[in-house]
Amino acid sequence: MPELSNIRLDRIDRKILSEIETDSRIALSSLARKAHVSRTVAEYRLKQLGEKGIIRGYYTLVDPSRFGLTVWKLWVSLHSTSAEHKEKFFSYLAKHPQVWWYAGCAGTYDAVICVLCSTPHDFNSFFSSLQEKYGNMISRSATLINVSFEYHTRGYLLNRQSRLIESSFQEKPLASEMPKDAAEVLKLISGNSRIKYSELSEKTGRNVKTIKKLLRELKKSGVVVYYRPSIDASRFGYEYYKVLLYLSNPTGILPSLVYWCRLQKNITAVISCVGPWQLELEIEIDTFRNLCSMLTEMKDRFPDVLKSYETLLLTREGNYELNLAGKIT
Repeated sequence: MPELSNIRLDRIDRKILSEIETDSRIALSSLARKAHVSRTVAEYRLKQLGEKGIIRGYYTLVDPSRFGLTVWKLWVSLHSTSAEHKEKFFSYLAKHPQVWWYAGCAGTYDAVICVLCSTPHDFNSFFSSLQEKYGNMISRSATLINVSFEYHTRGYLLNRQSRLIESSFQEKPLASEMPKDAAEVLKLISGNSRIKYSELSEKTGRNVKTIKKLLRELKKSGVVVYYRPSIDASRFGYEYYKVLLYLSNPTGILPSLVYWCRLQKNITAVISCVGPWQLELEIEIDTFRNLCSMLTEMKDRFPDVLKSYETLLLTREGNYELNLAGKIT
């Protein structure tokens, strides 16, 4: 389990992180203006946040459903085994072309794996291969399908309510034909969403005006959800949790529960699922005590819909780039 760091974030750092998390392509001039600092200071602080490992990189979130892909989620419990065997297991996940994201956990399950599949048979083939290779390590599993996914701002950075970054994605499973020029730009911007227009122009041989038009079309069509930084909150003392919510008769009250989650400053994502549980929350918070207080408030506020919940601490995160372009272009 990685140890929490004690890097101190001042007001400028927090403001910069807060502004860039909703659009990692924000211009330095705009970032400086919103953080009330000079352009030079904004550029220096951004560089420092990267060098300290707080910002791991800048990526483009692409909606898998626009390419006929569904995100299947596999949760597994592992038998007690050597650290070497577990490392081989996670290394296998990191390199598998269908694994979009994965994490190691402490709790009921030891790992969660997001798998990109076009059909149920596709997922069955992945799971069969995983069992064939590591079945002796897997003692229990649960399978779900992601129905929708929404990201929220980190309200805790500025001690305010969170807000929705983008409306839910993964809701419209349709296959999009990707024009060659758009695919080329998407591939370049996926691994570095802050790449300059001039560099995109140089690498693609297309003028800046055309590049901007292609990016607008990718965003408007829903292929690009948003441009995001990958932030490692453990660097400044926050832990990353998954909370699995078991709901009863969610129809009608569910929108109220989701809206409540959006307003909580530590809930960074809400995922709707089909499976043993109906919602998953992603939470970044400074202490377990504060997590328990928030979950108790939620249970008290929604007693008729929330049957129970499970809490898992994420101890490692892999494929956090969520790079989809390399899998579809």
